[in-house]
Amino acid sequence: MQLIQSISLLTLAASAWAFPQGAPRCKITESIIAAGHKIPQGSLGLVMTLPASYTPGGPAVPITVKSANGKAVNFQGVLAYVTPGNVQDSQLTALPANAGTNAGGVPQHVGTFTNLGAQQLRAQTAAVCTAQNVQNDNAASTITHSQPLTAKTPFTVMWTPPATNAGVVTVNMVISSGASKTPWQIIPSGQIQSTAGAAQAGAGAGAAKKAAKKAKKAAGGAAKKAAGAAKKAAAGAAGAAKKAANAAKAAAAKAANAAKAAAAKAAKKAKKAN
Repeated sequence: MQLIQSISLLTLAASAWAFPQGAPRCKITESIIAAGHKIPQGSLGLVMTLPASYTPGGPAVPITVKSANGKAVNFQGVLAYVTPGNVQDSQLTALPANAGTNAGGVPQHVGTFTNLGAQQLRAQTAAVCTAQNVQNDNAASTITHSQPLTAKTPFTVMWTPPATNAGVVTVNMVISSGASKTPWQIIPSGQIQSTAGAAQAGAGAGAAKKAAKKAKKAAGGAAKKAAGAAKKAAAGAAGAAKKAANAAKAAAAKAANAAKAAAAKAAKKAKKAN
């Protein structure tokens, strides 16, 4: 089964002015956004322009939000994230938690958004994502505004793909034009293909393989170190045995010489007595 990721650009749940320093959530949930804005979702006429492909571990790719009719659309609040899955995340968050795999939203956010400060964006607060059971690969896997934006379309964010191939990527966006009772829109998703093809055995396979390789290398290093220590100890023991043997040999020679001298002295004394 092909592992798919989705990149989501989400407005704050209520309004940019109610949450001037960033969105209070880490997932797109239409009902919560509607409650915050006090109006249902409406169309701002926004669409996405995406590159045909990305390269795992390669350079950042542009994701552009623009108006379908070419006119500039002003907006104030955003939230962006990347999740595995072949369905737009807002469709999954609309499902009850027991409705199947990834119901309630895809839990993993991957890749990294860049050039945040220049666009008045920031990494989403880790605690906000943790509270919603979201796992970020990097701090900037999920981003939001750092202050009420004065942005307008076309608006481009740069997303750096994860190092491990994850197959096709689905891009999701929702934009808020302003405060309560102002229009907002979840933008229809698009896809970016991976130059490496379909993901192999899930998003964690590469990391697991890397960890296994690292563990193998560490084990090999430890074994080599132990072998070296054993060799050194054996060499030390051999040296000690040789030294002991030489000492014994010297002692034996000394004893033999002493015995020989004693015998000569006794013989000389016996001859003198005669």
